[in-house]
Amino acid sequence: MKYTITFDDGVVYTSPDIRIYDPGWASEEGQKQTGIREISLMMPGGKKLLLKGFEKYNFFVEASQALGEKGGAKIESFFFCGAWRGYVVLWEINHKTRQILKRMAVDGKEYHGTATRGWRMGLPGEGAKSGILSL
Repeated sequence: MKYTITFDDGVVYTSPDIRIYDPGWASEEGQKQTGIREISLMMPGGKKLLLKGFEKYNFFVEASQALGEKGGAKIESFFFCGAWRGYVVLWEINHKTRQILKRMAVDGKEYHGTATRGWRMGLPGEGAKSGILSL
């Protein structure tokens, strides 16, 4: 599973496989120069998650590790978020079951009632859209 970011200046960034590698959310080219036009995620089974036209975007991973366990943490879920007019749409993809959940929250209370970090500028003024497309 790789995500693709299309920036307003035409730069397109495609992440490595987010199930295995650091996707580089904090290091893509063009991230500070221009806003994000859209984010898409190609998923198994010929489906694509699309977020487009949001004021800001976020991506993060939920991971866990048993107390006292040595080694790395285990990925539980991936979150793709878009904020628009004070609200956040969150798309959660469970890593193990591949179940997809869509949630809405007030901006600043999007993750279990708390704010998240790592938001990136979108394109204010455009209508926000998100959904799962069959290819």
